[in-house]
Amino acid sequence: MALLFFWRGDNYSNDMANGKAYELNQNNNLMNKVNRGEHIWAFTRDGKTYVLALDLYAISKKINPPQSPGSEYGIYKVEGDQTKSRYFKTKKGKNIELLIRSLSITANAKILGHSFRGRNGVKLLNTIDEQILKKFASNLSTI
Repeated sequence: MALLFFWRGDNYSNDMANGKAYELNQNNNLMNKVNRGEHIWAFTRDGKTYVLALDLYAISKKINPPQSPGSEYGIYKVEGDQTKSRYFKTKKGKNIELLIRSLSITANAKILGHSFRGRNGVKLLNTIDEQILKKFASNLSTI
């Protein structure tokens, strides 16, 4: 199983400024179904451009207790392997919008981010989708 996660730009920026957390939080139940070794691909916006931000290699999942760090973003937390997960440089990054729209997921809102609002912020990818993302990411610079 692989997931595509829309990561708000301010949250990505906070992660970069405060040190990589290697975790994602969301209310979508798919986050609670991801297994160790599976990937969550996170994209964000750099200005008006959608860019790939993170390939999180899952090592554990948890339920966020109320008032715990991250709980304001969702009940489900997935933590990533710090040696296998990859943060990508997003400044002037390669636009991923057309690629996302070509995947098997539903992302047909006029503004791409609108297809990922609320619990729709996480979408299930099929095997072909993930292979396409892996190929796209193979040429990206990491942080």
